[in-house]
Amino acid sequence: MRLLIGMILFSNLVLGQSNVCLFTNKPGSEESKKLLIEKAKLFNINLIEVHNLEKLNEFEAVFFLDFDESKLSIKDNSALVSFFKNGGGALGAFDIQTKTTNRIWFEQMFGKLENPMPEKKDLDLIPVQDLNNMGLSPLWKTPSAEFVNLKVPKYLKAVLMNLEGRAVSWSGVSELSNKVYYTALKLNLSSIQNQDFFKSLVGGIKSVVSTKKDSNIEPVVFPEIKDFRVLKLAEGFQNARALEYFSPTYCIILTEKGELFNYNSLSKETSYLGLFESLSGALDITADPEFGINGYFYFYFDGDKSTVKRVKMLDAKKAELDDFILESSMPVKNTFISNVDSSNIGMAKYYQGKQFSVSKIGNIEVSTLNADQQVIDVEPFVVSFEAQSLKGIAQKENGEMLVMMKDSLNLIQYKFENGFPPFVNFTFKNLSLKPPYKVEFDTNIDEGYNFEWEISGKKLVGKKVIQVFKTAGDYPIKLRATNAKGQTDFILKTIKIEKAITLK
Repeated sequence: MRLLIGMILFSNLVLGQSNVCLFTNKPGSEESKKLLIEKAKLFNINLIEVHNLEKLNEFEAVFFLDFDESKLSIKDNSALVSFFKNGGGALGAFDIQTKTTNRIWFEQMFGKLENPMPEKKDLDLIPVQDLNNMGLSPLWKTPSAEFVNLKVPKYLKAVLMNLEGRAVSWSGVSELSNKVYYTALKLNLSSIQNQDFFKSLVGGIKSVVSTKKDSNIEPVVFPEIKDFRVLKLAEGFQNARALEYFSPTYCIILTEKGELFNYNSLSKETSYLGLFESLSGALDITADPEFGINGYFYFYFDGDKSTVKRVKMLDAKKAELDDFILESSMPVKNTFISNVDSSNIGMAKYYQGKQFSVSKIGNIEVSTLNADQQVIDVEPFVVSFEAQSLKGIAQKENGEMLVMMKDSLNLIQYKFENGFPPFVNFTFKNLSLKPPYKVEFDTNIDEGYNFEWEISGKKLVGKKVIQVFKTAGDYPIKLRATNAKGQTDFILKTIKIEKAITLK
């Protein structure tokens, strides 16, 4: 009978356990850490020390101990941000704050705005929380241990103070909407053995794990460089300055001297639109909301009030500058794209819902946003480019990213489970000196795809096909490539058929 009762009690303890990740990335006191882990077990808290965060989803909270935020890897930092955004609790102690933090989310939880310390005369007016009914006394004598008066976020409330009116521990909800507990008391043998303080610590742990149990936090799969490829789409321009992608037909590129180019992703061709010297120096381009009706692109110039000029697109290969000029209070922003709709993002799942931007030093940065669309973390994109050459980025309808360098336009593709999607193009050559013209077409990608051609109303298949044209002229050619996994790409462009040139 005693054995049965013991088994039931043990079962209840195990079922009620809270698994908390004890994250350390610098040397600390092993003796104090061992005592902390042992005493926590008495309150059914399972502290598990880890040095990386590959399986963070198995925990309900992260306890930062012997920790240096500046030493976080990009991968671990990303795992933490995702964990906290999804309700994972956070605990910090004593010296986890470096003098200058590099992470926005870290400031928002463990140090951004300083709470004013109360005067002694105000002590009886301050409500001090009793966390999880741990039976705490709001005022207690500090043990002979080191503690600091740190900067803490304004939304964290003091839950434990010493007799001098200095806050020792705080608890609350961060700007990431996860629960946070922080203590300025150094966790050494003296403080851990102090009954009042340890009860406060236990109450803090139990408070921050409460929301995680209702959340499903998936493990973060951090993308690697090998999962991406960069394809060069267009060349032939120099010193590019601004980029605007509007549709598969219109991707406008402006150079320093005012030259305009349009890359058509349907035909995979770049057209020179002309030199517009008055556009030299423009920093940004936007399409008119009614572009489909009026064909206008606007060019913004820096200044207290930005000057705006306008170009009308007559078609994908022709443009003209009109006499429209005005001043706008709209600030000239740094190029950015915001991935809000995660249903059609041609990127790794990790990047869905995040914002990409070009930094002041010329790198692609990725920002994680909170529910109010405020930036809570910034990290470098896994694919990097030469900083001085990077000029702008844009996003296609399928989520793939366009990257403009000073002398080329590039496409970043992500390799999903089915591999990289095809990127099809073709070349052709006329084999005849007089009509009818026998023309050979060939694709730019290897075998292993199904190729379907539409030429002069005829459908042909194969990597290389031959078509006969009765007369010279312009002919639309459509080619579609599909791989065994159903991924597809197509190109539609008009070619000019002329008589073949005899080589001497």
